[in-house]
Amino acid sequence: MLSWALLVALVAAFLAGTVSGLTGFGLALISTPLLLFVYEPKTVIVLSVILSIFINLAVVVDSWREAHRGLVVALLLPALVGIVAGVEVLRVVDPTYIRLGVGIVVVISAVLLVRDTTLPGAQTRWGPVVAGSLSGALSTSTGLAGPPIVLLLAARGLPKHDFRGTSALYFLIMSVAGVAVLYLRDLVDPAQLPLALALIPASFAGKALGTSLLKRVSERAFRALTLGIVILTGVLGVATALWALL
Repeated sequence: MLSWALLVALVAAFLAGTVSGLTGFGLALISTPLLLFVYEPKTVIVLSVILSIFINLAVVVDSWREAHRGLVVALLLPALVGIVAGVEVLRVVDPTYIRLGVGIVVVISAVLLVRDTTLPGAQTRWGPVVAGSLSGALSTSTGLAGPPIVLLLAARGLPKHDFRGTSALYFLIMSVAGVAVLYLRDLVDPAQLPLALALIPASFAGKALGTSLLKRVSERAFRALTLGIVILTGVLGVATALWALL
């Protein structure tokens, strides 16, 4: 018999797959809040990372030609440094304040892009260095690894197919690194793997829907959607930070 918890998890996997199949990112934003209703945080982290690997791999397979692989490499190298820096930052700064500050900056930056304002340095070779470093540092300090990458790709005006392929390739590699870190820290419980595997078909179904929707979404609507997701991420970051402080 299908349990309530598994039903919620299947819906979360399907919705996360749909958003990721359409945009190449946003899995954790969609899946994490729903999964936290029925599972403990440690389980949710593992499930989200495993689903991210499978969904992003599926997106990368059908968007390999559109992915800007050179840009991904340029982002990943500073991201690795940022991952280490993020751990060090956590030792001296309360992550709640980091999340609050980052959330505010993310919302302002995304709103500026919606208004077609150019972000300084986005088109230069330093853009990937800054975005990658911030993404890596935020991944280990707050879990908000996505916004810097999405903002950079949006600021560079990548077409929707290129945007989707590039972001999916970046987050695929970051997810693999995340699983490795979780495993080395003994945070991957083998008992969680059957549940993760059970959710993969639902996430693939969502991915298929997202991919089909991509063909019908205009470039302008795609840009509005991706920036809207980033704004939502920032708002949730600010809200959770303020809730913790109050």
